[in-house]
Amino acid sequence: MSRRTRLLLKAARCYSEAQAHTEAARCYDLLGWQWSAADAYQRAGDLEHAARTYRQAGHPEQAARCYRLLGRPELAARCWQERGRRLEAAWELLLAGEITAARQLLAGADAIGKGPQQLRLELARALTDRLDGGPAGPLLDLFPRIEARLPSLAARTERRLMLDWAVEAADRVERFDWGARLFRAAYDAPGGADVLNRWRDWATDRLGSAAWLPSEPGSGTDAGRPEGRAAHHVAATTGLPSQPAAEAGTGRAEDRAANRVDATAGQPSEPPASTGTGLARGRTTNHLAPTPRPPLGPPSETDTGPAEGP
Repeated sequence: MSRRTRLLLKAARCYSEAQAHTEAARCYDLLGWQWSAADAYQRAGDLEHAARTYRQAGHPEQAARCYRLLGRPELAARCWQERGRRLEAAWELLLAGEITAARQLLAGADAIGKGPQQLRLELARALTDRLDGGPAGPLLDLFPRIEARLPSLAARTERRLMLDWAVEAADRVERFDWGARLFRAAYDAPGGADVLNRWRDWATDRLGSAAWLPSEPGSGTDAGRPEGRAAHHVAATTGLPSQPAAEAGTGRAEDRAANRVDATAGQPSEPPASTGTGLARGRTTNHLAPTPRPPLGPPSETDTGPAEGP
């Protein structure tokens, strides 16, 4: 390591410790460490610089997220298109309400194989049709398939994308019961405990409470079936049915699952939604009305970043 590199690296670390992230980013820029520079720009709140640097470094997901936060969906989509990712580009436009442009991209996204990307393509098309005034049935029919597929996805990046897209779609049609079930499916996957913090944030935002979630990674197996409790919480806080049989075609499966768990454990079933009680027994929850859903972007942490160093 040259003396110049050592001094720049030491300066960057000092600036970071002093919360002077913009100056730290400039040091990383001089070192040619684009990933670290982009991350520092993002921590400084300079999303424009962060997006450009992530884009130059070849990380479309992070660049697209920054552009999305800036309200620039066309640039977010372009980041994906530059990497030949038409499906992801279409999703960016779809989340921004650019339905016609999204449909055009989806029409040319057939040659993506038969793997999990095919399921995401079906999801994107079904959500496009629903947002364009079509029926909800085809979209709702995909949720059980995604729930079954999530635990078997070995690639963390693909599992995260599948979860993010499916939860976003469920939120767009205000099916928060399915959002909870999808998070649970991802949590049950090998190495899936890393979704717990995002699950808590989502539950607090959408349902008003995360008290029914596992308290720490690995404790979910002793916590009953949180997604069944979430269905009761959805009904109690929003007045929506937890799973209309006529719409989803699956009846009250999550309630039956919760009852089976209670019967096995020798505990009484959860109180009816009409009592207005929370998910933890005896605890009253805040009754929150659904709020408009902001785009659900992927987290800033990713397992695709380059290893940087001298």
